[in-house]
Amino acid sequence: MELAVNLLYICSDFGIPLGGTKGASIHVRSITRALCESGHDVSILSPRPSLGLDHPASLLLAQSPRELTEPADRLRRYMKDRELPHELAGEIRSLQYNEWVASRALDALRDNPPDVVVERLSLFGHAGLDLSSEFGCPLVIEVNALMSEEAATHRGLQMQPLAKQIEDRVLGRADAILAVSQSLRGAICERGVAPSKVHLVPNGADVEAFDPGVGGTAIRGQYGLEDRFVIGFAGSLKSWHGVDLLIFAFRNVLAEDSEARLLIVGTGPTEQALKDQVQLLKLSHAVVFTGAVDHSKMPACLCAMDVAVAPFRSAECFYFSPIKLFEYMASGCCVVASNLGQIEDVIGDGEHGLLCAPDNVESLTQKLLLARNDPSLRKRLASAARARVERDFTWRLAAMTTGNVLSGLVSRSDAVSSNRVPA
Repeated sequence: MELAVNLLYICSDFGIPLGGTKGASIHVRSITRALCESGHDVSILSPRPSLGLDHPASLLLAQSPRELTEPADRLRRYMKDRELPHELAGEIRSLQYNEWVASRALDALRDNPPDVVVERLSLFGHAGLDLSSEFGCPLVIEVNALMSEEAATHRGLQMQPLAKQIEDRVLGRADAILAVSQSLRGAICERGVAPSKVHLVPNGADVEAFDPGVGGTAIRGQYGLEDRFVIGFAGSLKSWHGVDLLIFAFRNVLAEDSEARLLIVGTGPTEQALKDQVQLLKLSHAVVFTGAVDHSKMPACLCAMDVAVAPFRSAECFYFSPIKLFEYMASGCCVVASNLGQIEDVIGDGEHGLLCAPDNVESLTQKLLLARNDPSLRKRLASAARARVERDFTWRLAAMTTGNVLSGLVSRSDAVSSNRVPA
């Protein structure tokens, strides 16, 4: 039986509001909730503190660092107006947060120090290492991506050498690392981290909230989708999610079924480009954009879909553990997804869903039409997907694996302390 621990969970990424709708926000809320429900005492430290009243964890510091954010905003505007690399403003703010938060967190924790610090790997994030050193407790780093590489590839990163230096330092000094996928685990080990320190903890779904019984009738009525074959996507609208490919494939499906509809749930940086694409292809009558949707309403949105699609684009190292995939499966959707990374480990093609070649509109079209033309196949795949998630990919299971790692570290740390000879 795992030992209940007093843990501090740190997410120092300004781009991850604790109350947000993006996958990273959902991950932080879900894993910390599941850890609380497993009996652990969890405090969360974040520059965007907004948990909500129903969350069982506590916020260590409730205030946002306005004295960092306002100067960063001014610098960003100044740089952008002069066509200079304005990303630098956010990078400087992230560096400053480490210093800003250190003394405040130490004061807040002095009477109740943590048994262990868990930090979500963030660009320039060093607070977890600093605080664990101060309290002499183990440090666990939760890795959802190697941020210095992801930011350099997708968002622009001005201080990339420094970001990687800090990242390597944090990973190298961690007592344990939690990686969300096997591909990511391999990439971490290639950085020189001992494989024995890196534990696989995939993402999951809340199978109580995401349940086929929720039903999608109200959502279908709201968007005029009654009695139609509905293809759907849910999540942040970012380039690597491949929603542009889905729109092209949907046009092909529409040629076969003029009553079909595409439901795109969420928002993100590519939203306007996708709307422009829909208009250019003359699909506006058949495509619904919901915009941002509160996560509590997402189960009903997924239940309104006959097929839920995760058309990820290929990447040199596809390290994602897509939360949308597990929520699709838990909701009783027939899933069509790109045959990449962890996805092909989770979904057996024709067993728990349908897999298509990434970046391939023709392959995606074929799978969508296969699902559209065979309702019994959709039902069988949806049922198998739900069972697979219930068995292997819930937040409760993720918390159990995480808790075992934390308990082991704390037990060993306590044993070392008790065996020390007093000076």
